[in-house]
Amino acid sequence: MSVPFSEQYKGFAIGVQALRRAKEPDQPDDALRRFDIVVTISRTSSGEHAKAEMFGVPEHAPLSDQIEAHRIGAQYARDIIDGKVDGSSVAHL
Repeated sequence: MSVPFSEQYKGFAIGVQALRRAKEPDQPDDALRRFDIVVTISRTSSGEHAKAEMFGVPEHAPLSDQIEAHRIGAQYARDIIDGKVDGSSVAHL
């Protein structure tokens, strides 16, 4: 189970959840793992969160740990906020 990670960026609250996929039967215990990463972005106002939008992070290479997965999720959310991800926007929040 993942522990939600959150941060503030340009007036938005970013939440990241990284869910580790089950190990493949033929994988060694110390093999890199795949993570499903979901980010939640909401506008912050006076410390309260408004309407939120969830975005799935596109498929990525296997990772060594959950901290790395959270970093990828946070960067993806910042890229959405900055308008760098085609087809994803937070303008309506």
